[in-house]
Amino acid sequence: MPTLAHQFVARLADDLARNQAHAAQMVTALEQRFAHDRLAAATLLLFASDPASGDLQGRLVQVVQQQLTATELQALLTTLQAATPLVRSRITAADDALIQGSGHRVIAPPGAVDLATSAGQRGRILDSPITVVGAGLPAPPAPSVPPAAPRTPIADPTLSADGIHFSFGHALIIGVGQYRDPGIPNVATTANDARALGNLLRDPQLAAYPDAQVRVLVDAKATRTNILDALSELAQRAVGGTALIFFAGHGEAVDGSYALLPSDADVNRLAATGIDAALFHQLVAKVRSQAKRLVVLLNCCHAGGVGDAVLDASGSLLSGSAPPAEFYRPLAVGSGQVVISSSRPAQKSGARSQQNPQHTTFGAHLLAALRGGVPGDGPAVGVFELFAAICASVPADARQVTYLGAPLQQEPLFYASQLDENLAVALRPGWQGGTLSGDVQHQARRLVELELQIERTGADPALRGERDALLRALTES
Repeated sequence: MPTLAHQFVARLADDLARNQAHAAQMVTALEQRFAHDRLAAATLLLFASDPASGDLQGRLVQVVQQQLTATELQALLTTLQAATPLVRSRITAADDALIQGSGHRVIAPPGAVDLATSAGQRGRILDSPITVVGAGLPAPPAPSVPPAAPRTPIADPTLSADGIHFSFGHALIIGVGQYRDPGIPNVATTANDARALGNLLRDPQLAAYPDAQVRVLVDAKATRTNILDALSELAQRAVGGTALIFFAGHGEAVDGSYALLPSDADVNRLAATGIDAALFHQLVAKVRSQAKRLVVLLNCCHAGGVGDAVLDASGSLLSGSAPPAEFYRPLAVGSGQVVISSSRPAQKSGARSQQNPQHTTFGAHLLAALRGGVPGDGPAVGVFELFAAICASVPADARQVTYLGAPLQQEPLFYASQLDENLAVALRPGWQGGTLSGDVQHQARRLVELELQIERTGADPALRGERDALLRALTES
């Protein structure tokens, strides 16, 4: 039984790490199976948020040993093995090879070797990275997906000074998935969002920000001091350009205000160790005074990926509250300034996308949009089309999560005090010289106009009906 459990968890971790859809579906099925045991369900979802963690793999092994029979485990393992061949963990060894990972060492015999199987037979789970010492040779790589066509050089000098880069883009990307204080729940997917977004922005075939103009702070580096210093530094380097600020992590109501929680926040001293609204507004105002355009993306208040008990007000020291209007409205007080929040103030945001479980629900669809998922065909990704793509995809993904006994309701929020310009936030991947059609421009602009009306006046059925119709039209364009 232990051998089978180790093999199953190792294989599931590998498939999740490679973003295999069948693995995410299996996690969802197991979540339903474990619904009667909240600890087991929470362990499963923690594992799914960070499948490379040897500690979380070990915890899940204990859970499946308790919850599943040997017959059930064998059936699940067979399903995983049939869904897709395991490539990453196979080698061909000319003689005995020493396999190392997570502090474990396994001797593999000559011939074809499956590392996951070898590890499982010895009661070991290997974590990435895995190294092979000896005469082992890597298996031939799987056929690669043909690269996208190179982007046509950008002639618009307001977008690019060299035709290749989004020359005037400056980004500060913050993701806190691990907190020092054990009283603050960890959500590994928020850090994954930040890492992936930073890489995407720097990719010359995708968003094409100049490498030196993207700063990423993740986990231990995302301390209060480092974040404050990075905001001040952003104000200095984004003069006349477009400043993009992304924060993924916990936020919390504190003393009648709201604070973002850095990695070194103390749950018993949030007023002193968090970044409260007044301070955040002050630093963002400095950025805004220097940059020509400002886009703030807030991905806070997560649920559905770490178990209901973690973020339920009755089961955590944190309330899990989303940013209120008083927090995000002062961030966009003039022309050329936009805030997009992962959810509305009364909602929570999914901590694990059902379509891409390595990321939060908002993060997964933000990344997909910037990789080419926005409507239209202009040289740049405008904030209107970006929001349209996110707004069209996030709610359906979130509803696949059951939170406190009901489908999770998550609707991204758009706010701007002056709706004047469709701010460019990145270059468009694979652009071949097309233009953004008048229909798409009109529809995207009308969408954000409706979002602003809904944000200010509430959930008017007529406004929501028109908005939903526009979303369908944009996603089909």
